[in-house]
Amino acid sequence: MTQEIKEVCAKGRFSDGLVVNDPSAPKLKLPTEKLAGATKAEEIYQYLMGDEVRMIGVCGMGGIGKTTIMKHVHNNLLEETKFSKLIWTTVSQDFDIRSLQKKIACQLNEELSDDEDTTIRAAKLSEMLRKQGRYVLILDDVWSNFSLVDVGILEPTTDNGCKLVLTTRSEEVVRSMGCKKVQVLCLSADEALQLFLSKVGQDMLPNPTLESIMKDIVGECDGLPLGIVTVAGCMRGISDPLVWENALNELKGYIRNIRDMKDKVFGCLQFSYDRLEQIDQDCFLYCALYPEDHEIYKEEIIGYWMEEGLIDEMGTRKAMDDCGYSILQKLEDNCLLERIEGVTYTKMHDVVRDMALHITRKRFLIKAGMQLEELPNEEEWTDDLEKISLMHNSISTIPQNMKSPKCQKLTTLLLSRNSLKEIPESFFKHIPNLKILDLSNNPIANLPNSISNLENLTALLLHGCGNLDNLPSLSKLQALKKLDLGNTSIKEIPQDLEMVVNLRYLNLRFTERLKEIPNGLLSKLYRLQYLAIHPAPSGATEIRELKKLEFYEGCFSNVGDLNMYASQRKRLHKYLIWVSHRLRYHHYYHSVEYSKMVAFVGFDINSGDGIILPYDIQQLLVIQCKGVKSLNDICGLKDATDLKGCGIFKCEELEYIFSSGSQLQTLESLNLSYLENLKALVEESSVGTFSSLKEIYLYGCGKIKKLLSAKWVLHNLEEITVRHCKEMEEIIESEEEGTGTIKYTLPKLRKLKLSFLPNLKSICSKHGVSDSLQCIEIVDCPELKQIPLHDLDKEKPYPPSLKEICVDPKEWWESVEWDHPQANNVLLPFLKFWDKGHWKQAA
Repeated sequence: MTQEIKEVCAKGRFSDGLVVNDPSAPKLKLPTEKLAGATKAEEIYQYLMGDEVRMIGVCGMGGIGKTTIMKHVHNNLLEETKFSKLIWTTVSQDFDIRSLQKKIACQLNEELSDDEDTTIRAAKLSEMLRKQGRYVLILDDVWSNFSLVDVGILEPTTDNGCKLVLTTRSEEVVRSMGCKKVQVLCLSADEALQLFLSKVGQDMLPNPTLESIMKDIVGECDGLPLGIVTVAGCMRGISDPLVWENALNELKGYIRNIRDMKDKVFGCLQFSYDRLEQIDQDCFLYCALYPEDHEIYKEEIIGYWMEEGLIDEMGTRKAMDDCGYSILQKLEDNCLLERIEGVTYTKMHDVVRDMALHITRKRFLIKAGMQLEELPNEEEWTDDLEKISLMHNSISTIPQNMKSPKCQKLTTLLLSRNSLKEIPESFFKHIPNLKILDLSNNPIANLPNSISNLENLTALLLHGCGNLDNLPSLSKLQALKKLDLGNTSIKEIPQDLEMVVNLRYLNLRFTERLKEIPNGLLSKLYRLQYLAIHPAPSGATEIRELKKLEFYEGCFSNVGDLNMYASQRKRLHKYLIWVSHRLRYHHYYHSVEYSKMVAFVGFDINSGDGIILPYDIQQLLVIQCKGVKSLNDICGLKDATDLKGCGIFKCEELEYIFSSGSQLQTLESLNLSYLENLKALVEESSVGTFSSLKEIYLYGCGKIKKLLSAKWVLHNLEEITVRHCKEMEEIIESEEEGTGTIKYTLPKLRKLKLSFLPNLKSICSKHGVSDSLQCIEIVDCPELKQIPLHDLDKEKPYPPSLKEICVDPKEWWESVEWDHPQANNVLLPFLKFWDKGHWKQAA
């Protein structure tokens, strides 16, 4: 969490020029699979809700369902008010005290200094936990016992009301930690069949022959949930009984000679793996290069697959991306990878990863995330190695006297996120077939010249090497397709880059010291599909000449270049264009939410030529611009029929966002900050104004008095956040219609957050209806006397979705006026007060 966000939490002010999202977050449910056999989950839940058991150890073999059970318990606890905080932390096999301290602090939105002694960190973590009140700490995948005191975890007691749950494969860990043991056993035959059917599809059951075979297949899985869902995943959608019969025979062959129950799951996983096509198998095994329990960034892994050559060349990068996502989808459907909420990341179960490590044990050297401080011994770098992953370690040096590894078959070397400062000149001498070299996020200042001789290299990844200020010649790297120099300190373009004519991907994002791009360089890299360059400006003429370009992120120094780009007929799959000639804009980068964005920074909108916007623009940012009283002053906006997001920051002359509502039909997100003269959102509104709006964020807009109108159709509005608007009087303005007041509904409104509004008197009229509210936050609104919960009664005492009401100061809550005499008591379970930097459950 940034310091600025902490200051907001402490009722401070943002530092000048920073715009951040609201830091408080509702209790989030963990994504999980269907729970097969709820008995153990109920047992654990009862222990947690009772007072006798303080520490619980959930044990059982790998793949038995311990984590799934605890995710369901976690989500059920969200509905209770007994605990003020639920903390989930995955420990993993490569555990150490400092990493566990960091993980727990991160879950609390806190930070611990890497420079401090472990004991000092433990003391600070204890204090952080103490501030949480009654909490449940869930430590998933614990492999060895440890001292709670050494980590800084409070001993759960009756007095502090805290509970600790750990999941482990080891009964010894449960005993040595002093936990109440909950043993997770294999599923019963009925439970196993129901789990299988939930994954493979109930619609296949009408066939009696198929039902019999299914039962036999489930029987071979011996009640192991991970084995069941994996086998079901690879049989989903298959209706031919002959294929099922063959699958049963194959599965029996995998398991026949396995006597140890805990190894039987490997037979099921191997069965699923072997049914994949070769390309899917290779891509699956590549995922094992990441650390255990690591959330794998999909875009990154697909990039590795591309440059390794696992995905065949296609006409466009998007087509290759789509192929990569299709492979990930298949691996997730087969339950060899786990879906994570959202679409950005995926994950490999640790038991599935164990199988992948077994399959690749002679070809891959994988020691990722194991807290290594030195490279593996020379004898481990064998001739047969094809992939080496040492990512996420603390390796700082490669000994100068280390012999060059003789790895003739090695194609991938991943050394990202280490502490490497230098690499010996001879290190790459005997690795001639290397394709992917990832050194990103290391403090290395110089690269050895021998990199210039890696003629088969397809990807050189140096992102986040902040000390790197120059590169050796790249002229011999004719196979190079991807060069990532983002967030480095390079001062000029690498020597002879124009000779790397096969380059498809060039990232120079946030290269602050790079002042210019040599004229004519980009047009020589005519195969470029992905180009990111900023803050150094690039010319629109050269960008237009890149006929294969699909993604562009960069800076134009004048509106003329934007107009030249916008007028071209070819459209990019994605573009992020910053129009700026003097101001830095990196701290507004987090405001980018859509794939087609244009931002104006520090311009006089009305000077010179009119502005032409790309017709397919999805997001517009206007930052510190003059000459704009409303966005209607941007003449090209009327043609932007797909505009979904709009952010306006520090535009002193702005009085209205739009002069009429005609442009607002597609708008989903509106972020307005530091607009001193903003009078209203729309000068002349209509009924359909903001009909697609999902979220609105207002900060530091000093003159606006009324935010929204009741006559607008706001059926899609989900979030309202208003902070530090000193003249704000009413959030949703009442509209009189004849002799009555318009009744309106906000059927999707989930979050309402209002803070530091000294003149706010009303949120909405009593005729406003919202049954979807989950989170209400009201801080320092002294004139506000009512909260929009007007239909409180015995049958429906509060919105069914309500999760929390956060209030500060505490005294204000006592002054709230209610129509229902018992409202205070009814809402007490949801109530939280601000106390010492945190929201705490009301007593």
